[in-house]
Amino acid sequence: MNQIPLVTIVTPSLNQGNYIRATIDSILSQNYPNLEYWVIDGGSNDETLEILRSYGERIHWVSEADEGQSNAVNKGWLRAHGEILGWVNADDVLLPGALHHVVKSFDEEETCAVVYGGCFYIDAQGKTLGEYPTYAYDYATLLIEAENFIPQPATFVRHQAAKKVGLLDESLHYVMDFDFWLRLGARYNFCYLPTPLAALRIHGATKTGTTIARFAPELERVYHRIFSLPELSTDLHAQEARAWAYLYHRAASYSFWGGAPARARTYLKKSWSALPLWRTRSFWLLMLFSLFGQAGYNVAERLHGNPFHSR
Repeated sequence: MNQIPLVTIVTPSLNQGNYIRATIDSILSQNYPNLEYWVIDGGSNDETLEILRSYGERIHWVSEADEGQSNAVNKGWLRAHGEILGWVNADDVLLPGALHHVVKSFDEEETCAVVYGGCFYIDAQGKTLGEYPTYAYDYATLLIEAENFIPQPATFVRHQAAKKVGLLDESLHYVMDFDFWLRLGARYNFCYLPTPLAALRIHGATKTGTTIARFAPELERVYHRIFSLPELSTDLHAQEARAWAYLYHRAASYSFWGGAPARARTYLKKSWSALPLWRTRSFWLLMLFSLFGQAGYNVAERLHGNPFHSR
């Protein structure tokens, strides 16, 4: 990049008046000299619109009914003129200097289509709760182990790469970011920047905490599609059974901790069928706890804590 590239950030929003000012301020205070910022609001009826108006021409925004978060992000990205795209939800924040780190990384690594960095969890008041489990990029780990170690608000994509693979799948409401990473990773290089770039806010209305059981069926759909991609390597296709075993195990965990122990048992059986000799301690513990329904959930929560209550 010979010139300072235009970066477009999109914030999808719906009734996040308690947090959206912190989100907007975190982006505008980056002091990045070539920024395009869109807030795509789904028709909020709280104080959101008043807050948006208070920024005058410093931000672009629309407020109209949409078809969910994926649709809102896509509406913003389709308006984007930037060479680099980002997506920061209306309750998350960018950390100081994030955009300068990202652009520098893109400039130094021209083969990278995606740059992502570290991310913190914060609570409703902005207090740090912990770190998002993020580490150096490996597509095989992302795909085979079904582990999303790429934090969405700390991830930026070259516009051309996003257009090539297609934007977010608007039929997905919970794992659209993971699906997007998998489709991008099948064709392009990712670069990991070991620097905290964003903070992801956890509060009572966050999707992961309130609807985790709904992630599982979406993951199944994503994997059926990913393993049909012609650009997926032969080596990765050779590990498809292992990938499904991990995927179903993860889906079982989502289902169990989301209050659906019977569905968890179904996914564990699918995991075993995909790779019969594959077993882990967590597999057997999950099977044991799920056999006892709500009582099993209560024991598991006392012993281990619900891992999604803090995410």
